[in-house]
Amino acid sequence: MESKVLFNEKQKFTQWWLWLLLIAPIIALFYNLLQPILKNPGFGEGNYSFTIIPSNDFWISLFIMFFVILLFLVLRLSTKITKETISIRFFPFFTKTWKWSDITEAHLVTYGFVGYGIRISGKYGMVYNVKGNKGLAITLKNGRKYLLGTQKSEQLEQLLQEIKSTN
Repeated sequence: MESKVLFNEKQKFTQWWLWLLLIAPIIALFYNLLQPILKNPGFGEGNYSFTIIPSNDFWISLFIMFFVILLFLVLRLSTKITKETISIRFFPFFTKTWKWSDITEAHLVTYGFVGYGIRISGKYGMVYNVKGNKGLAITLKNGRKYLLGTQKSEQLEQLLQEIKSTN
């Protein structure tokens, strides 16, 4: 029987600047495709039927760029905390679960930029972060460290206090 979920958070990449960075190469790709017409508007003067034939490199690049955008659209970091476990799911890649009995320390931290996605940090160990600068730092009995990014830091801090008072 699964125990009651005390904390649940789902995050995704919503930063405007990140989406701008993802879309900019597609705009540049189409600009390069249309560049001969844009630089020489009289190119088809008298004959308005012209053909633009994209190379195979264009289609491969476009496919890769759309695949990356699709990946960022479906990427999700879900955090779920119960009385027994902390679990995360970085969809579509993996799910991890830690028992509270295996955790020696869990506290909320505010950190400098450590990067987005999955990172390794000397101070925090494995970092799973989608946005922001707050996260749940956990240390396991075996010495491994993890940092789980959160946008619900107040709610998480309150829950940690409740869990510490009951143990």
